[in-house]
Amino acid sequence: MPVILASLLSATAERWIGLPPGQQRLACQAMWLVAALGALIVLPWSAGDARSVLPFFTLDPLGCLFLVVFTILGCCSERWIRPGGRLPLACAVACLATFANDAAALMVTGCLALMLALPERQKASAGCLRTLLFAAACAPGVPHGAEWIAIAAALACAAGAGRRQPDFAVAPMLESGCGLLLLCRVLLRPDTVITPAMTATLIAGGMLLAFVRVASALTTRKGCIANAGLAGLPVALSITSIGLLLLAGASGSALTAHAAACTLVLGLVTLWPVAIAFLRTGGLVAEGAGSDHLGRLGGLLLFAPRLAGLFAITLLILTFLPPASGFTILWLLVETALGLLPDGFTAALPSLAFLLALGVLVALTGLAALRLAALLLLGSARSPRMAACPDAIWPALVPVSGALLFAVVAGFVPGGVLRLAEPVLQQLTGAPRVTVQPFFTLVAPDGLSSWMPVGVTALLLLIVLIIRLAQQQVLRSRTHAPVLKREILPDTHVGETTPWLGGLTTRAPWLPFGEPLIWSGVDMAPSSLRSVLFLRGRCRIMSRFRMLRLGARGLHRLRQALRKTAPFADHATAVVLVLVASLSALLS
Repeated sequence: MPVILASLLSATAERWIGLPPGQQRLACQAMWLVAALGALIVLPWSAGDARSVLPFFTLDPLGCLFLVVFTILGCCSERWIRPGGRLPLACAVACLATFANDAAALMVTGCLALMLALPERQKASAGCLRTLLFAAACAPGVPHGAEWIAIAAALACAAGAGRRQPDFAVAPMLESGCGLLLLCRVLLRPDTVITPAMTATLIAGGMLLAFVRVASALTTRKGCIANAGLAGLPVALSITSIGLLLLAGASGSALTAHAAACTLVLGLVTLWPVAIAFLRTGGLVAEGAGSDHLGRLGGLLLFAPRLAGLFAITLLILTFLPPASGFTILWLLVETALGLLPDGFTAALPSLAFLLALGVLVALTGLAALRLAALLLLGSARSPRMAACPDAIWPALVPVSGALLFAVVAGFVPGGVLRLAEPVLQQLTGAPRVTVQPFFTLVAPDGLSSWMPVGVTALLLLIVLIIRLAQQQVLRSRTHAPVLKREILPDTHVGETTPWLGGLTTRAPWLPFGEPLIWSGVDMAPSSLRSVLFLRGRCRIMSRFRMLRLGARGLHRLRQALRKTAPFADHATAVVLVLVASLSALLS
């Protein structure tokens, strides 16, 4: 019922209802949040007798779990300035697809949701491919091969590109949710035969997708692609957790399968809303800055503190740092991989490679988050339009704040979420409750490391406290040293007005260490890696060799010669093709 009310409020014009301007948007967003909270509360009682919502649609635990994700998507897809649109309608159709118990009903609703979330005309071919794969995977009358098509459809939906339009900022998460729902419906059926190749494809495909996402966030110059890259990490980890779940079920390890199922459930409830809020905040930043190019942004802390605060919080949670929910999911993934670790070094190589890849992924994610924060939050504005970026009003931030609050509260009590989602765990693993989870901690497959998230958080706070005490001691020892005045830019002081700021007055820096200078360009992360991997001293030594200089000069001249002869090569190729066609015609 709240989803139906939210859809009606979203599609109805404000003049027809008679509410004050903005009140209808707030009511619509509140209905989406109430639907998400209601789906989570109803989840423990959804495992009883099957209740028919509509013909071919039935309430079940897995559908309630995905309903939480799609209702939060619907809340964040509602616009404050330009209400309505086809993306909230796509979220409503996806909510209906969560209850589909028939292949034809799932195909119709899922394809309709994907078609409503299609990108612009230049990238519509990728959206059509995802829709065709979705329809082929759940088409009636396909007894064999549907599993592989579902895996391909899920990976294709999870690889969706970011949107430049702020209205469609959260569209990649909608496509990924539809693909993951299809994957769960097809692979977790009782009559589905899972092969080792399928599990290997899911695990390898999920990790490869995560690395591609992080690489795109590290190297791109577009803010939408960088945001979609970091927001796609929960999707890739969910696909990987499904592969680990199927692998643990095939090996007969009930505790490890339970941990993998907990990873999937906690990822959907606690990490997916953060990714949705992150994309929505990135869309608001691009709309306020008037540009999506990272080289033209900067200084968001000075011009839009509310947007900068929400962006920083969501970015911090997505970097898998404790005590956020991302660290809990990362810890469960490591415990699942350790639970599947076989005896013998040769047999354990895949698990060890997975753990190594997970560590590298976390490190690259932190580097991508640091790059994005440095280019967007810190520094000063690199364009007059960014210097005039307005901060969002609080009513416009209600969807982002609501989704973030929901995710933070759920991540603070992961054991309570798993107690509510016990029917989903039983449906995923096919076994009754394995362990009773405490509210604030988790019990791993070994049964002895329930203190690990809390212990790591306490250790991190202790390290921060020691560093802070050391800093205070150094400051006390230098009380007689002259205090340097913090400046924003050279020859620019507080209270001045510069032409490139668009008439705005320069304010005092907010950060305790002062505002940094204009950061290096969008290639900050590659240049940092280059400075670490390739030392300058070695480059100086190598530049002294005469042969290397002659070789570089020869390659440069060869490149110039090939560039000059490129038009002649094209014409020569055309002439050769014409001659070959003529000779073949004469010989025939």
